[in-house]
Amino acid sequence: MRGGGRSRRGFSSVGRASRAAGLPSVSAPTRPAELLSAAARRIPRSDAEYILEHILGTKRHELYSRATVLPARTGQRFAALVERVRSGEPVQYVTGRAHFLDFSVRVDDRVLIPRPETEELVSRAAGRVGRDSVFGTRDSKDRGRRPLLFLDFGTGSGCIAIALARMFPAARVVAVDVSSAALRVCRLNAGMLGVAGRVRTICADRLDHPRLRPCRGRLSLLVSNPPYVPSDRIDKLDARVRSYEPRLALDGGPKGTSILTMILEKGPGMLAPGGLLAMEIDSTHPRRLKEYGPLEIEKDLAGRPRYLFMRRRCQGEQ
Repeated sequence: MRGGGRSRRGFSSVGRASRAAGLPSVSAPTRPAELLSAAARRIPRSDAEYILEHILGTKRHELYSRATVLPARTGQRFAALVERVRSGEPVQYVTGRAHFLDFSVRVDDRVLIPRPETEELVSRAAGRVGRDSVFGTRDSKDRGRRPLLFLDFGTGSGCIAIALARMFPAARVVAVDVSSAALRVCRLNAGMLGVAGRVRTICADRLDHPRLRPCRGRLSLLVSNPPYVPSDRIDKLDARVRSYEPRLALDGGPKGTSILTMILEKGPGMLAPGGLLAMEIDSTHPRRLKEYGPLEIEKDLAGRPRYLFMRRRCQGEQ
């Protein structure tokens, strides 16, 4: 792993960076489309667009409709970031941000880069909670139902916890991670996105940790995108993942189920009656987890088993 080892090129080297990246001279003003066309010969065009969006603070479609000539210093910065991506660093770490649903979060090598599969986990879990009449609705004025308390185990950047806080204005969210460094990123993002008052961070490695005792039997939703890659598959992951993203957020133990089974064993006791447990899993896991009771497994958009749901029955429910 490369912990805190991201390259940071000074502008004294941007001439070399621009030549290495195959870009036109950045010592003179340049149009956005020219920069993108040149960069796309060395890195994916989508990554080049992502970098220039970040630098200009604009949307993708505006990059091509913008006839403005960019100053040389903008071209120099772009060239330096393109070279970092060309060398293998994930574009999200290069720009320091990642998109998630309808917002962006800050990311660096302390946290996992959010994936589209996790966006889908949040959407499906939120849909189930929103349909459940046992709990209060998203409207903060709703009275007479159980208050919404969510827990995101393995929060990382906080993208799941923040998304839920934004979707459910009446909810409080507990964001849990074993990494205090990751929790600092989570708090930064929660503050930046205006939900810090409803997202509480706790450093813990298990659901039965003493700090989580007040949550026991009270959760409307327990959601997690835990480490679930089997240990022997880590070195076979894409180089951008295995070399830059935190192994702690990827390695799920010998079979990839170490954290998953802990959540399935301890999680039901954390739920309020009618509460929902929702997890992202590896496509090889359903047969290994079937012993943990009535589980619902749903496939992702690529047709692979990816999402696990378990609901705690209400009293008297068959």
